[in-house]
Amino acid sequence: MKKQGFIKGSLILLSSVVITKALGLVYRVLLTRSVGGTGMGYYARAFSVFTPVMAVAAAGIPSSVARIAAEEYALERYANVRKVKRTAMMLFAFMGIALTLVMLPLALPVTQLITGSRAGGFALAALIPSLFFCSAMSVLRGYYEGLHNMYPTAVSEIIETVLRLAFGLSLAFAAQKLSIEAFARNGSFMGIACSDTQQAAQFSAAFAAAGAVAGTSLSSAAACVCIFLYSHFKGDGITKSMLYSDRVTDPTGSIVRRLVGYSFPVGISALISTLTGMIDMLTIAPCVEKAYNADNSKFLFLTGTGITPQQLPNFVYGSYTALALALAGLAPTLTAMLGKSSLAAVSETAAKGDKTMLGKNINRMLSLCAYIVIPCGAMLGIFGKQILQMLFSARTSEISAAAPSMAYLGAAVIFMGISLPCFTTLHALKRSAAVTAIMLAGGAIKLIGNVLLISRPALALSGAAVSMLISEAVVCVMCLAAVFKSTQVRPAVKNILLKPLYAGVMASLTAVLSMEILEKMLPMPINTHFVAIVSMLISVIMYLIVVAILCEMPKSSILLRIYKKI
Repeated sequence: MKKQGFIKGSLILLSSVVITKALGLVYRVLLTRSVGGTGMGYYARAFSVFTPVMAVAAAGIPSSVARIAAEEYALERYANVRKVKRTAMMLFAFMGIALTLVMLPLALPVTQLITGSRAGGFALAALIPSLFFCSAMSVLRGYYEGLHNMYPTAVSEIIETVLRLAFGLSLAFAAQKLSIEAFARNGSFMGIACSDTQQAAQFSAAFAAAGAVAGTSLSSAAACVCIFLYSHFKGDGITKSMLYSDRVTDPTGSIVRRLVGYSFPVGISALISTLTGMIDMLTIAPCVEKAYNADNSKFLFLTGTGITPQQLPNFVYGSYTALALALAGLAPTLTAMLGKSSLAAVSETAAKGDKTMLGKNINRMLSLCAYIVIPCGAMLGIFGKQILQMLFSARTSEISAAAPSMAYLGAAVIFMGISLPCFTTLHALKRSAAVTAIMLAGGAIKLIGNVLLISRPALALSGAAVSMLISEAVVCVMCLAAVFKSTQVRPAVKNILLKPLYAGVMASLTAVLSMEILEKMLPMPINTHFVAIVSMLISVIMYLIVVAILCEMPKSSILLRIYKKI
């Protein structure tokens, strides 16, 4: 099997992320338009409770399997590579089944305990079966990533996203329709009774959210089947002669200990990283309620919407997570994939003790990350409200609740996009304890910030975003310090920070000036969306020009490949 290099592997994963995130955004937009901020509040709560369990079950699987497979393949222990795959599959599939069976009967009681209502528990119950499928699928994804083959991960993620779009929306609409009809006919549905149509509409949104996450479970199952078929028919490139060259394999117990030893710290780190979602779920609603009671003048946009003060906290939480955070999470996902692509390369060079190549890989990865997230964060901060209006035009109340956060989230995106691949690098360097400590520090800052800022009426709608910005900035600085201290590599500050930042500033100034000029020069009233789109295009062109002038286009790695293809 011909191994894929860092650039090619990164391009494959980045391409898949662009496709999946575009489809995921379409899914979010259509779902939010259907169920509104209230329904997305139930949707987000289900994932906030589920994500920590998922972190324990599957978060550490791809990186641990990829790391061991890469190390063994580099040492030409091909039979042991295959045994690692089999052992990991048995271990983590069993773990997925066990957690699924434990969590299913707890879904409704846990939701009742956390939220005070059983309505959101149906969404959590529909999501839990995906634990098994994600665990099994993660083994094969990590295995092929360790062998420098990113196609199975990329293709399975695209399939999963496409099917989630189809299944999720179909089941959400069907569940909402069935529940509304049942409430109108019997006054109750799934054991929940409603006294009026307004209450029925709120609970129908909860059942729609349950249908949406049921589609997520179905899509995970389908993607799992697809990657298993790929593994069966395409193989892994290890030939019989390669297997016979070294038949010695490690004992199963030794492999299990390595897998658990590698995946446990990553899983703990992933569990801690979910603290942000848990903290938001536990603090936004009560703090918003406190701010509303202190001064409701900041919530006048809800007048005439039918949303009661009791429903306001869940509505604001759902609007913030479904609209603002959905957009803010796009760019960091791209850089996280760069970290995943570099995992095998970093593991191999670290195992061989090649410090020069290790430093080259790390600086190149961070430079690419900076060139991605700096313009994305700037555009999100400048055009955040206009983007929300274009995507969620029918949800004016939700936009009003989410828009004040966009400028702060745009800045937070930059720090988050740099720190995520740093976490992957630290895991590859066996510095998982540092990752845990950094994440705990970020979570503590986030918790304190939420409690102090959201409760203030002046910052109620943007307090969570300000808190996120502060915590992500601290985490990013700590991550970079840990990476370069661990590797004793000299950071290429000019390439990682100065040049991408200069290009981002130039693009931002161009965007602002373009908006002002277009609004003043065009003689007739024009659509603000048109002005925003044209301004963004002009700023992107300026960004590419500045990057090219700075001679930081990776010509030898990317453009040369394109020229050869042509």
